[in-house]
Amino acid sequence: MDKTAIHIADASEISRRGLISLMESFDCAGPIFEYSSAESLVRAYRQSANGVCVISSNLVNSEMDLGCLMEKLCSVNPGCGVLIVAESADIGEVNTALKQGIRAYVTRRVSAEELEKIVIALCRGDKAFSRDVSESITKHYSANQEFPLSINRDSITKREQEILSLVVQGLTSSEIAKQLYISPRTVETHRSNLMHKLNIKNTAGLVRYALQEGNYN
Repeated sequence: MDKTAIHIADASEISRRGLISLMESFDCAGPIFEYSSAESLVRAYRQSANGVCVISSNLVNSEMDLGCLMEKLCSVNPGCGVLIVAESADIGEVNTALKQGIRAYVTRRVSAEELEKIVIALCRGDKAFSRDVSESITKHYSANQEFPLSINRDSITKREQEILSLVVQGLTSSEIAKQLYISPRTVETHRSNLMHKLNIKNTAGLVRYALQEGNYN
């Protein structure tokens, strides 16, 4: 398995050390760097724009808003993979993160095994959420039925329906690929086609559509 650099940014030393200790055991982990501020992360990332960034929500809430931080990181590397570690699966904060280009979101209740899978998915360019975050998205959109349905359901292919069903279950593109015996790139193509047809910009929107339409979960 290829190793990747991991940049951990957390305002709390205890929390930061805990994440480092946890991720040192990951097979995918290359060199691990730590930062106590958003500015120090950005400065270091400008020098070596590779690997993934693991950012604690306490950092962006106290020092720099997420939009500003993502803008600075993406100005260095447009494909920057960022994982947010949050205190809770608050749907408002999750949606804000998704709109800012975050590809992975977990809470501190995530298990070590689940976190490693999410880091690997992020390294592959996938989007991934911890199980409790996926459940929060599902519960929210199943309770809110305001999503406008203007798409002809018949325009969605059988394969796209299969992938949409698995997205709702919280599977990453790599996990979907293994289950359907296709490549992750093919999964991403189908996801992109779905988003284009539905005029949806992120995974949360796909989940929302699926739950309102029904028969996808």
